[in-house]
Amino acid sequence: MSDVVLHRSAAHRIVCAVVAAEVERVRESQLPQTAGSDWSEDMPIGDDGLGLDSMERLGALGALAETFGLDDGPLGPEPPRRVGEWVDWVMRGQADGGGRITVRTSGSTGAQRPCVHATADLLDEAAWLATRLANRRRVVALVPAHHLYGMIWTALLPSALGVPVVVRTIGAALELTAGDLVVAVPEQWQAALRLLRRFPDDIIGVSSAGPLPDRLGADLLAAGLARLLDVYGSSETGAIAIRDVPATAYDLLPRWRLAADGDDWQLLDRNDTVTPLPDHVDRVGDRALRPTGRRDGAVQVGGHNVWPDRVARVLREADGVADAVVRLHTDGRLKAFIVPEGDCDPAALTERLSRFVTDRLADHERPKTFRFGTALPRNAMGKMQDWT
Repeated sequence: MSDVVLHRSAAHRIVCAVVAAEVERVRESQLPQTAGSDWSEDMPIGDDGLGLDSMERLGALGALAETFGLDDGPLGPEPPRRVGEWVDWVMRGQADGGGRITVRTSGSTGAQRPCVHATADLLDEAAWLATRLANRRRVVALVPAHHLYGMIWTALLPSALGVPVVVRTIGAALELTAGDLVVAVPEQWQAALRLLRRFPDDIIGVSSAGPLPDRLGADLLAAGLARLLDVYGSSETGAIAIRDVPATAYDLLPRWRLAADGDDWQLLDRNDTVTPLPDHVDRVGDRALRPTGRRDGAVQVGGHNVWPDRVARVLREADGVADAVVRLHTDGRLKAFIVPEGDCDPAALTERLSRFVTDRLADHERPKTFRFGTALPRNAMGKMQDWT
């Protein structure tokens, strides 16, 4: 493991992302100050700055404590009043080199669960990535830094490279320049391809938090990306393996190796600790793999884990629905096939279901298209099949 340390710039970016996510969760709306860039360390936390009230400030402290494994010991005699004082607290808590960072991911019921990582492991991963991307001049972040993918690629990696981070949003001007490393999820890459048409020279792209379709990867390279990296991993493991598109096999990161698990495979780290893979995989040579399907039935929508079977169970609770099945549509959102109870007006039932899922499901869990029929679609063997 390398002797890298958590730099203040990386801690600052993660702090801003964690607090923004916490406050937005409580308010159910975005903080106006989050648009465009991270907050300055001089930014006041209260009414004359971020505008957090007393309960929101306590919530921010709690979220930071959970993320960085902190307690009130390293806090000063007065509660933090500026963003930089949050960063001070984090740096003091991580100073001994034995710190941990916790991120959250959805479980099979949609409830969040913690994934704890040694800070040194994440820093070591970023340092290894930096040796392979040493010619980058900027990191362009389209993803936030409170999820593990964004944390490593848009906070720890730029710090290891010694390059600035610029925050951009799909739908606004990206203003890319030669030497940029653009960090995004597949849905953002799809939108960027349609908006940009042609990338400037010497732009490297990174994609994760969901499968990158082969056609999309090929189209992005044809549109001028100099290189496209597709990262395979999870919130529980960090990056497991990376492929250079259009390669189909993912090369393992140095910390991992594959070990047989019956007819399947599992991960071993440097200490021979066993870690389950999120997917069934095929082994390719000694140091590569190819995912063949999720173990838990989840799909990725907008970088979020979503369980179609759970969404279908929720739909079956709606008035007028006898049965339902849910799948991932080719547009990256969910679609639902509904068997109505008795005769129905498809337009009226679609409207009722749209209201129902808005009340019961998170945005990324909501089916965007509904198809109706007298029975669920099955093949000649009686197994569920896709529909158009």
